[in-house]
Amino acid sequence: MNKQDIQDLAFNALSQACVHIQDHFGVKTGDTAGLFFSGENEDEIIEILSRYIQTEIMVKSYEEEK
Repeated sequence: MNKQDIQDLAFNALSQACVHIQDHFGVKTGDTAGLFFSGENEDEIIEILSRYIQTEIMVKSYEEEK
């Protein structure tokens, strides 16, 4: 996976988390999430998720080498 693939996966994970929360509350639009996760909040979450994805890639690579 390249950097863009990782960021896309992280963004999709964030989107799915928002949908899960919205479904719980019966929210019909993503307007609040769109506002909340713009700018710094989005950047921080995407960075954290990207690091997690990179960790999973490293673990998988290590396990495949065994």
